[in-house]
Amino acid sequence: MPWIWQSPSWPEFGYDAQIIEADLARATEVIGEISGMRQGLGAEEREELHLRQIVQEALGSFGIEGVLLDPAQLEVSVVASLKHRDRHAFSRRSDAIATLLLTAREDHAPITAETLWEWHRLLFFGMEVEDLGRWRESGIEIVRSATAGRHDVLFVAPPAERIPVEMARLLDWIAQEQRMPLAIKAAIAHLWFETIHPFADGNGRIGRALIEHIFAQARALPFSLSRQIEAEKRAYYEALQAGRRDDDNRIDATAFVLWFLQCLARAAEAARAEAQFLLARNRFFLRFAHRLHPRQENVLRKLFAQGPQRVAEGISARSYARIAGVSGPTATRDLNAIAATGALRRSDAGGRSTSYALMLD
Repeated sequence: MPWIWQSPSWPEFGYDAQIIEADLARATEVIGEISGMRQGLGAEEREELHLRQIVQEALGSFGIEGVLLDPAQLEVSVVASLKHRDRHAFSRRSDAIATLLLTAREDHAPITAETLWEWHRLLFFGMEVEDLGRWRESGIEIVRSATAGRHDVLFVAPPAERIPVEMARLLDWIAQEQRMPLAIKAAIAHLWFETIHPFADGNGRIGRALIEHIFAQARALPFSLSRQIEAEKRAYYEALQAGRRDDDNRIDATAFVLWFLQCLARAAEAARAEAQFLLARNRFFLRFAHRLHPRQENVLRKLFAQGPQRVAEGISARSYARIAGVSGPTATRDLNAIAATGALRRSDAGGRSTSYALMLD
Protein backbone atom coordinates (compact mmCIF):
# COMPACT_ATOMS: atom_id res chain seq x y z
CA MET A 1 0.00 0.00 0.00
CA PRO A 2 1.49 3.39 -0.93
CA TRP A 3 1.82 5.89 1.93
CA ILE A 4 1.05 9.58 1.61
CA TRP A 5 4.74 10.58 1.43
CA GLN A 6 5.04 8.34 -1.65
CA SER A 7 2.37 10.35 -3.47
CA PRO A 8 3.32 12.72 -6.33
CA SER A 9 1.38 15.36 -4.34
CA TRP A 10 3.71 15.14 -1.35
CA PRO A 11 4.19 17.46 0.52
CA GLU A 12 1.73 19.97 -0.97
CA PHE A 13 -0.69 20.27 1.96
CA GLY A 14 -3.95 22.09 1.34
CA TYR A 15 -7.38 22.56 2.92
CA ASP A 16 -10.90 23.62 2.02
CA ALA A 17 -11.18 27.22 3.20
CA GLN A 18 -14.96 27.23 2.98
CA ILE A 19 -15.36 24.17 5.22
CA ILE A 20 -13.13 25.52 7.98
CA GLU A 21 -14.24 29.18 7.75
CA ALA A 22 -16.73 29.20 10.64
CA ASP A 23 -14.50 27.21 12.98
CA LEU A 24 -11.51 29.42 12.18
CA ALA A 25 -13.56 32.49 13.07
CA ARG A 26 -14.74 30.89 16.32
CA ALA A 27 -11.23 29.80 17.36
CA THR A 28 -9.82 33.24 16.57
CA GLU A 29 -12.59 34.89 18.57
CA VAL A 30 -12.23 32.82 21.74
CA ILE A 31 -8.43 32.99 21.71
CA GLY A 32 -8.75 36.77 21.53
CA GLU A 33 -11.25 36.75 24.40
CA ILE A 34 -8.90 34.78 26.63
CA SER A 35 -5.97 37.04 25.76
CA GLY A 36 -8.08 40.08 26.60
CA MET A 37 -9.32 38.56 29.84
CA ARG A 38 -5.77 37.80 30.95
CA GLN A 39 -4.69 41.36 30.21
CA GLY A 40 -7.39 42.50 32.62
CA LEU A 41 -6.01 40.40 35.48
CA GLY A 42 -3.55 41.60 38.08
CA ALA A 43 0.13 40.71 37.78
CA GLU A 44 -0.08 37.96 40.41
CA GLU A 45 -3.14 36.43 38.76
CA ARG A 46 -1.47 36.44 35.33
CA GLU A 47 1.62 34.83 36.83
CA GLU A 48 -0.48 32.13 38.50
CA LEU A 49 -2.35 31.37 35.28
CA HIS A 50 0.89 31.25 33.31
CA LEU A 51 2.40 28.81 35.80
CA ARG A 52 -0.70 26.63 35.66
CA GLN A 53 -0.68 26.71 31.88
CA ILE A 54 2.92 25.50 31.53
CA VAL A 55 2.38 22.74 34.09
CA GLN A 56 -0.87 21.68 32.41
CA GLU A 57 0.81 21.70 29.00
CA ALA A 58 3.54 19.36 30.21
CA LEU A 59 1.15 17.05 32.05
CA GLY A 60 -1.22 16.98 29.06
CA SER A 61 1.41 16.43 26.37
CA PHE A 62 3.05 13.61 28.33
CA GLY A 63 -0.35 12.23 29.32
CA ILE A 64 -1.31 11.80 25.66
CA GLU A 65 1.59 9.35 25.42
CA GLY A 66 0.61 7.61 28.66
CA VAL A 67 3.56 9.08 30.58
CA LEU A 68 2.85 10.41 34.08
CA LEU A 69 4.82 13.30 35.55
CA ASP A 70 4.96 14.49 39.14
CA PRO A 71 2.86 17.73 39.11
CA ALA A 72 4.44 19.13 42.28
CA GLN A 73 8.01 18.55 41.09
CA LEU A 74 7.18 19.96 37.67
CA GLU A 75 5.67 23.09 39.22
CA VAL A 76 8.85 23.69 41.23
CA SER A 77 10.90 23.37 38.03
CA VAL A 78 8.65 25.74 36.07
CA VAL A 79 8.76 28.33 38.86
CA ALA A 80 12.56 28.13 38.90
CA SER A 81 12.72 28.53 35.11
CA LEU A 82 10.32 31.48 35.15
CA LYS A 83 12.61 33.21 37.64
CA HIS A 84 15.29 33.21 34.92
CA ARG A 85 17.85 31.01 36.58
CA ASP A 86 20.36 29.33 34.26
CA ARG A 87 17.91 27.07 32.46
CA HIS A 88 20.62 24.76 31.23
CA ALA A 89 22.11 24.18 34.68
CA PHE A 90 19.83 21.42 35.93
CA SER A 91 20.01 17.89 37.27
CA ARG A 92 16.37 16.75 37.13
CA ARG A 93 14.29 15.75 34.13
CA SER A 94 11.47 18.04 35.28
CA ASP A 95 13.86 21.00 34.95
CA ALA A 96 14.71 19.95 31.39
CA ILE A 97 11.03 19.58 30.48
CA ALA A 98 10.26 23.03 31.88
CA THR A 99 13.14 24.46 29.87
CA LEU A 100 11.86 22.79 26.69
CA LEU A 101 8.32 24.17 27.06
CA LEU A 102 9.39 27.68 27.98
CA THR A 103 12.00 27.80 25.22
CA ALA A 104 9.42 26.70 22.64
CA ARG A 105 7.21 29.62 23.69
CA GLU A 106 9.88 32.29 24.14
CA ASP A 107 12.49 31.67 21.42
CA HIS A 108 11.58 33.79 18.40
CA ALA A 109 14.53 32.72 16.26
CA PRO A 110 13.75 30.60 13.19
CA ILE A 111 13.44 26.97 14.17
CA THR A 112 16.22 24.72 12.85
CA ALA A 113 17.21 21.08 12.92
CA GLU A 114 19.63 21.93 15.74
CA THR A 115 16.73 23.48 17.69
CA LEU A 116 14.70 20.29 17.42
CA TRP A 117 17.68 18.12 18.34
CA GLU A 118 18.17 20.20 21.48
CA TRP A 119 14.46 19.85 22.32
CA HIS A 120 14.84 16.09 21.94
CA ARG A 121 17.79 16.04 24.33
CA LEU A 122 15.78 18.07 26.85
CA LEU A 123 12.76 15.81 26.46
CA PHE A 124 14.78 12.70 27.33
CA PHE A 125 17.25 14.28 29.75
CA GLY A 126 18.86 11.62 31.92
CA MET A 127 17.38 8.75 29.91
CA GLU A 128 18.83 6.28 27.46
CA VAL A 129 16.85 6.39 24.23
CA GLU A 130 17.61 5.46 20.66
CA ASP A 131 19.15 8.23 18.52
CA LEU A 132 19.07 10.86 21.27
CA GLY A 133 19.30 14.39 19.91
CA ARG A 134 19.39 13.41 16.22
CA TRP A 135 17.12 12.17 13.46
CA ARG A 136 16.20 8.51 13.70
CA GLU A 137 18.39 6.01 11.88
CA SER A 138 15.79 3.25 11.53
CA GLY A 139 12.31 2.80 10.10
CA ILE A 140 9.18 3.41 12.13
CA GLU A 141 5.59 2.17 11.99
CA ILE A 142 2.49 3.48 13.77
CA VAL A 143 0.36 0.54 14.91
CA ARG A 144 -2.89 0.09 16.79
CA SER A 145 -1.24 -1.67 19.74
CA ALA A 146 2.06 -3.10 20.88
CA THR A 147 0.95 -6.57 19.76
CA ALA A 148 -0.43 -5.50 16.38
CA GLY A 149 -0.01 -7.62 13.28
CA ARG A 150 0.76 -6.31 9.81
CA HIS A 151 -2.93 -5.67 9.12
CA ASP A 152 -2.98 -3.33 12.15
CA VAL A 153 -0.27 -0.99 10.88
CA LEU A 154 -1.86 2.45 10.63
CA PHE A 155 1.03 4.28 9.06
CA VAL A 156 4.61 3.80 7.94
CA ALA A 157 6.80 6.91 8.17
CA PRO A 158 9.37 7.84 5.50
CA PRO A 159 12.61 5.83 5.65
CA ALA A 160 15.45 7.21 7.76
CA GLU A 161 17.58 8.23 4.77
CA ARG A 162 14.88 10.68 3.67
CA ILE A 163 14.55 12.45 7.03
CA PRO A 164 17.19 15.20 6.50
CA VAL A 165 15.66 16.30 3.19
CA GLU A 166 12.08 16.00 4.44
CA MET A 167 12.76 18.01 7.59
CA ALA A 168 14.72 20.66 5.70
CA ARG A 169 11.70 21.18 3.45
CA LEU A 170 9.32 21.43 6.43
CA LEU A 171 11.55 23.86 8.34
CA ASP A 172 11.95 26.04 5.23
CA TRP A 173 8.16 26.15 4.92
CA ILE A 174 7.74 27.12 8.58
CA ALA A 175 10.29 29.91 8.18
CA GLN A 176 8.40 31.43 5.26
CA GLU A 177 5.65 34.01 5.60
CA GLN A 178 2.53 32.00 4.85
CA ARG A 179 -0.61 33.51 3.44
CA MET A 180 -2.70 31.65 5.95
CA PRO A 181 -3.92 32.24 9.51
CA LEU A 182 -1.46 31.22 12.20
CA ALA A 183 -3.77 28.54 13.61
CA ILE A 184 -3.90 26.79 10.24
CA LYS A 185 -0.13 27.07 9.83
CA ALA A 186 0.33 25.45 13.24
CA ALA A 187 -2.11 22.65 12.34
CA ILE A 188 -0.44 21.85 9.01
CA ALA A 189 3.07 22.06 10.48
CA HIS A 190 2.08 19.62 13.22
CA LEU A 191 0.44 17.21 10.78
CA TRP A 192 3.44 17.41 8.44
CA PHE A 193 5.91 16.85 11.29
CA GLU A 194 3.97 13.86 12.63
CA THR A 195 3.83 12.39 9.13
CA ILE A 196 7.63 12.56 8.81
CA HIS A 197 8.06 11.25 12.38
CA PRO A 198 11.74 12.28 12.38
CA PHE A 199 12.72 10.93 15.82
CA ALA A 200 12.86 7.38 17.11
CA ASP A 201 10.71 8.48 20.08
CA GLY A 202 9.05 11.65 21.37
CA ASN A 203 7.57 12.85 18.06
CA GLY A 204 4.18 13.69 19.56
CA ARG A 205 5.61 15.78 22.38
CA ILE A 206 8.10 17.58 20.11
CA GLY A 207 5.35 18.12 17.54
CA ARG A 208 3.10 19.74 20.13
CA ALA A 209 5.97 21.96 21.31
CA LEU A 210 6.26 22.98 17.65
CA ILE A 211 2.63 24.16 17.76
CA GLU A 212 3.48 26.33 20.79
CA HIS A 213 6.51 27.76 18.99
CA ILE A 214 4.55 28.70 15.86
CA PHE A 215 1.84 30.50 17.81
CA ALA A 216 4.46 32.29 19.91
CA GLN A 217 5.95 33.93 16.80
CA ALA A 218 2.95 36.26 16.92
CA ARG A 219 1.32 35.72 20.30
CA ALA A 220 1.74 32.70 22.57
CA LEU A 221 -1.35 30.63 23.23
CA PRO A 222 -2.90 31.86 26.50
CA PHE A 223 -3.92 28.35 27.58
CA SER A 224 -2.82 24.73 27.44
CA LEU A 225 -3.79 23.05 24.17
CA SER A 226 -2.30 19.66 25.08
CA ARG A 227 -4.60 19.37 28.09
CA GLN A 228 -7.56 19.53 25.72
CA ILE A 229 -5.92 17.18 23.21
CA GLU A 230 -5.41 14.67 26.03
CA ALA A 231 -9.13 14.81 26.79
CA GLU A 232 -9.80 14.11 23.09
CA LYS A 233 -6.89 11.74 22.49
CA ARG A 234 -8.77 9.25 20.35
CA ALA A 235 -10.23 11.99 18.13
CA TYR A 236 -6.75 13.52 17.84
CA TYR A 237 -5.22 10.35 16.42
CA GLU A 238 -8.19 9.81 14.12
CA ALA A 239 -7.88 13.38 12.83
CA LEU A 240 -4.17 12.90 12.11
CA GLN A 241 -5.04 9.86 10.00
CA ALA A 242 -7.92 11.63 8.24
CA GLY A 243 -5.75 14.65 7.41
CA ARG A 244 -3.47 12.63 5.13
CA ARG A 245 -5.77 12.21 2.15
CA ASP A 246 -4.31 12.27 -1.36
CA ASP A 247 -6.47 14.59 -3.42
CA ASP A 248 -4.99 14.60 -6.94
CA ASN A 249 -2.52 17.51 -6.81
CA ARG A 250 -2.38 18.06 -3.04
CA ILE A 251 -2.55 16.43 0.39
CA ASP A 252 -5.99 17.34 1.73
CA ALA A 253 -5.49 18.26 5.39
CA THR A 254 -9.00 19.67 5.85
CA ALA A 255 -10.13 17.00 8.32
CA PHE A 256 -7.21 17.62 10.67
CA VAL A 257 -7.34 21.41 10.34
CA LEU A 258 -11.06 21.38 11.13
CA TRP A 259 -10.59 19.22 14.22
CA PHE A 260 -7.60 21.30 15.32
CA LEU A 261 -9.58 24.56 15.16
CA GLN A 262 -12.47 23.04 17.09
CA CYS A 263 -10.06 21.69 19.71
CA LEU A 264 -8.49 25.14 20.02
CA ALA A 265 -11.89 26.67 20.68
CA ARG A 266 -12.76 24.07 23.31
CA ALA A 267 -9.39 24.58 25.01
CA ALA A 268 -9.97 28.34 25.08
CA GLU A 269 -13.45 27.91 26.54
CA ALA A 270 -12.07 25.67 29.29
CA ALA A 271 -9.37 28.24 30.01
CA ARG A 272 -11.97 31.01 30.21
CA ALA A 273 -13.92 29.05 32.83
CA GLU A 274 -10.70 28.50 34.78
CA ALA A 275 -9.83 32.20 34.68
CA GLN A 276 -13.34 33.12 35.83
CA PHE A 277 -13.03 30.65 38.71
CA LEU A 278 -9.69 32.18 39.70
CA LEU A 279 -11.23 35.66 39.73
CA ALA A 280 -14.18 34.40 41.80
CA ARG A 281 -11.76 32.81 44.29
CA ASN A 282 -9.78 36.02 44.65
CA ARG A 283 -12.90 38.12 45.14
CA PHE A 284 -14.14 35.64 47.75
CA PHE A 285 -11.02 36.02 49.88
CA LEU A 286 -10.91 39.79 49.41
CA ARG A 287 -14.40 39.92 50.91
CA PHE A 288 -14.02 37.40 53.71
CA ALA A 289 -10.37 36.60 54.54
CA HIS A 290 -10.15 39.34 57.19
CA ARG A 291 -13.14 37.76 59.00
CA LEU A 292 -11.64 34.28 59.14
CA HIS A 293 -9.02 32.88 61.50
CA PRO A 294 -6.04 31.13 59.85
CA ARG A 295 -7.38 27.57 60.18
CA GLN A 296 -10.68 28.50 58.59
CA GLU A 297 -9.00 30.34 55.72
CA ASN A 298 -6.56 27.48 55.18
CA VAL A 299 -9.40 24.94 54.85
CA LEU A 300 -11.28 27.10 52.34
CA ARG A 301 -8.14 27.70 50.28
CA LYS A 302 -7.52 23.97 50.14
CA LEU A 303 -11.11 23.52 48.98
CA PHE A 304 -10.60 26.03 46.17
CA ALA A 305 -7.36 24.28 45.20
CA GLN A 306 -9.44 21.20 44.33
CA GLY A 307 -11.20 23.11 41.54
CA PRO A 308 -14.60 24.52 40.63
CA GLN A 309 -16.48 21.24 40.75
CA ARG A 310 -15.36 20.58 44.32
CA VAL A 311 -16.19 24.14 45.37
CA ALA A 312 -19.67 23.78 43.87
CA GLU A 313 -20.26 20.72 46.09
CA GLY A 314 -19.81 22.83 49.23
CA ILE A 315 -18.38 21.52 52.48
CA SER A 316 -19.69 19.45 55.37
CA ALA A 317 -18.46 19.13 58.95
CA ARG A 318 -17.02 15.74 58.10
CA SER A 319 -14.96 17.02 55.15
CA TYR A 320 -13.94 20.14 57.10
CA ALA A 321 -12.71 17.96 59.98
CA ARG A 322 -10.71 15.82 57.57
CA ILE A 323 -9.06 18.80 55.84
CA ALA A 324 -8.34 20.70 59.08
CA GLY A 325 -7.43 17.67 61.20
CA VAL A 326 -9.91 18.63 63.95
CA SER A 327 -12.78 16.91 65.71
CA GLY A 328 -16.35 16.89 64.40
CA PRO A 329 -17.67 19.35 67.02
CA THR A 330 -14.79 21.76 66.32
CA ALA A 331 -15.50 21.53 62.60
CA THR A 332 -19.18 22.33 63.16
CA ARG A 333 -18.30 25.34 65.34
CA ASP A 334 -15.87 26.60 62.71
CA LEU A 335 -18.40 26.21 59.91
CA ASN A 336 -21.11 28.03 61.84
CA ALA A 337 -18.64 30.83 62.60
CA ILE A 338 -17.73 31.11 58.92
CA ALA A 339 -21.41 31.13 57.97
CA ALA A 340 -21.93 34.03 60.37
CA THR A 341 -19.49 36.09 58.27
CA GLY A 342 -21.58 35.49 55.16
CA ALA A 343 -18.89 33.38 53.45
CA LEU A 344 -20.94 30.19 53.76
CA ARG A 345 -24.65 29.40 53.63
CA ARG A 346 -25.94 26.52 55.74
CA SER A 347 -28.28 24.09 54.01
CA ASP A 348 -31.77 23.42 55.31
CA ALA A 349 -30.99 19.74 55.84
CA GLY A 350 -30.09 18.87 59.41
CA GLY A 351 -27.89 16.34 61.14
CA ARG A 352 -25.26 14.55 59.11
CA SER A 353 -26.84 15.88 55.89
CA THR A 354 -25.95 19.45 56.76
CA SER A 355 -23.72 21.09 54.19
CA TYR A 356 -22.46 24.61 53.57
CA ALA A 357 -22.32 26.38 50.21
CA LEU A 358 -19.60 28.91 49.45
CA MET A 359 -21.02 32.35 48.72
CA LEU A 360 -19.32 33.30 45.47
CA ASP A 361 -20.41 36.53 43.82
